[in-house]
Amino acid sequence: MYVDCLVALRRAHEAMRLVADENHTDPQTRAAKIRQVFQASGCDEARERLVLTATADITEAIDGSYHSLRDIREALASGCTIASEEYQAARQIHGDATRAARVVLRADLAALEA
Repeated sequence: MYVDCLVALRRAHEAMRLVADENHTDPQTRAAKIRQVFQASGCDEARERLVLTATADITEAIDGSYHSLRDIREALASGCTIASEEYQAARQIHGDATRAARVVLRADLAALEA
């Protein structure tokens, strides 16, 4: 379940990056496509499945990654390019949040094995 959630978040990010790099007829079309691929990625569902049974610390960690990914979605939907400082800053925050979530998830898995 942990891996499924992290993979869904990663797929959403990559799909949004691909759409952001495409040529679009207008900004509204670009924004709509970015939001569409986020929704189609399954990351909302994967997050919900995980937080339904997870402890508070795991939920907090996954939510940090998820909400920072939503910030990336909004930055790209607002017209930021992959090279923009705003996107790069949001990407750094998301990367940090995802790495922190991995630490919490690994600790939980290690506790289960002990």
